[in-house]
Amino acid sequence: MRDPKTEALKKVHLFAHCSPKELEFVASRTDEIAAPAGRQLTSEGRPGNAFYLLLEGEADVSIDGKHKATLKPGDFFGEISMLDLGPATATVVTSTPVRLMVMSHPQFSDAVRANSQLLTQVMAAMGERLRSDLLAPRT
Repeated sequence: MRDPKTEALKKVHLFAHCSPKELEFVASRTDEIAAPAGRQLTSEGRPGNAFYLLLEGEADVSIDGKHKATLKPGDFFGEISMLDLGPATATVVTSTPVRLMVMSHPQFSDAVRANSQLLTQVMAAMGERLRSDLLAPRT
């Protein structure tokens, strides 16, 4: 029987270069949670304490109180705080009931230390996200 967490990770671009064994290792470092619509998952400027991967549902991202994006299944967030232990760069609130995979900082550290390609992917995604935020038109 296939592990549903491993199957979910396989569909996420961030984990595209992971082998089945590496995906199993990452999956073993995650917890799966559900949250109702309206749940605040991160708060801009407050300590970020987890990496999140959206499996089902949607969540809204805001920066400085302005809507920036709507996250859908396969999207992730929290990686910046996991890499530098700094505050969250955005507020994320569920807009529908959601199902998420979550990694605490120790779980996330285990996963990226075991796979340098995954760390490279996370850093590339982080750079892309930061660059997108910096280059977005200011309104």
